[in-house]
Amino acid sequence: MIKTLKHCVTAALGLASDEASLTLRSPLNYQSNRLYDLTVGGSHWIVKEFCKPDEFDLAPRREFGALELLDHLDVAPRPVHLQTDARPPLGPFVVYEYMPGQMWDRHRPSGQELSQLADIWLAFAEVPVNDLPIARAYRGSLAEDATGWQRDFEAHAAWAEANFPPALPAARLCQQALAGHQDTIQELSNTRSRLVFGRSDSRFANVIARPGGRLGIVDWEDSGLTDPALDIADLLVHANQEDLVSATEWEAFLAPYLAIRRPADPGLERRIELHQAMLSLMWLSILVSLGLSKAQSGCLNGWLVNEMPANQRLIRYLARILAWPAADFSFQLQTLNGLRFFPE
Repeated sequence: MIKTLKHCVTAALGLASDEASLTLRSPLNYQSNRLYDLTVGGSHWIVKEFCKPDEFDLAPRREFGALELLDHLDVAPRPVHLQTDARPPLGPFVVYEYMPGQMWDRHRPSGQELSQLADIWLAFAEVPVNDLPIARAYRGSLAEDATGWQRDFEAHAAWAEANFPPALPAARLCQQALAGHQDTIQELSNTRSRLVFGRSDSRFANVIARPGGRLGIVDWEDSGLTDPALDIADLLVHANQEDLVSATEWEAFLAPYLAIRRPADPGLERRIELHQAMLSLMWLSILVSLGLSKAQSGCLNGWLVNEMPANQRLIRYLARILAWPAADFSFQLQTLNGLRFFPE
């Protein structure tokens, strides 16, 4: 299959196939596409092949459109080619210039780096939004989401009762936490915001520390129009990095960002707060559901979520929800110490 892809890519770029090298990159956790290094002489590109049929139509267009939109800002790779028609066994693909640097992933950023990140998010808010698609994370309704979370928590409680009674206290707390946030769900559902261009999926794994000190960002398939507060909240509580930066340390990002954005969007800070509660509930639901799948397949042993034991990560999200709106949830962490969602 790689030979077929190489032929398609080199033909699209007008390159000699026999002079090019195309190699598959090792996939990252949760990666839903395939990345390849394409090199010819001293030139280096990345080929991103999309693998999920339900993403074939919009995800490649989001990716390439975002790269074109951001080209003048020098914060993303330069776009080269978009191939939208899937030719089995290949999916559609995007080609962009390789961006040299080191992926942050589980890197704990300095205050200066967080300030740089704020500058990038401020630039997003100024991007023209004509004809942009809706960002993936902004689709759907909170009421529907909450119904799904409730189902996941009920399923976990039923499983705990039948298979692992030590998890029942955690299961009941999850249900209570969701029930206690009905007013939060309603308030956020009633808010209105001016949509701006946003990332979605704001993992540190997508941030590149580039030579010379600049930052770059890759993986734009979920981007589009969104509430900027949702984008920021995702950055603050994403499972990739939620344990790396304290609320106090996040001020290096939030203070300069809000100083510029607050006058134009007075409700922004409150919406960031509301979205943090909802995203924490979302992550709690996602991880509970994933844990149930692992339990059914016998794969719970040694389960880590971004280098942290799953029970500990779940406790952190539950503590965030119970402490909300306080940003410091250390007291709740202490009270939940020893709670178990799943066998370890």
